[in-house]
Amino acid sequence: MEKVGRNDACPCGSGKKFKRCCAERVEQEQRSARLAAAQGRVEHEVAERKRTEMAVAEFREVDQRAEAVLGLIKAGRVDEAESAARQFTVEFPDETTAVERLGQAYEAQGQPQAAVDEYRRGVAMMDARGDGHFCDCCRARMVKAIRRLDP
Repeated sequence: MEKVGRNDACPCGSGKKFKRCCAERVEQEQRSARLAAAQGRVEHEVAERKRTEMAVAEFREVDQRAEAVLGLIKAGRVDEAESAARQFTVEFPDETTAVERLGQAYEAQGQPQAAVDEYRRGVAMMDARGDGHFCDCCRARMVKAIRRLDP
């Protein structure tokens, strides 16, 4: 549709100039459309920011849990480490770091086969997700542990 000039005849057929007839209504509709679009962008940005904040909070929680399990292992509290790692895997079932920590806890307890099973599960999870989801060093660390424990 061609744009109507303010001094052109109104397309509604009234015979009046557009500026004296429908211009105000059309301009209000255009302002409303621009406002609605801007509101939609703001709502999208707010939702995106919330998703980012939630992801950061979850990352911090995962990191804290992983470090807590390692701390328990280093302190020689391997049964507590296993329990914490098991809970970690329950609460974050898709988190390969939790699986790796459970493997490390089993390894510290002297259960190499259970550790290998967890490391293999972690590698399989990474492989299922494909490239780009994990750094190569994370996967390589578990593969190396598998080779060391189950030659």
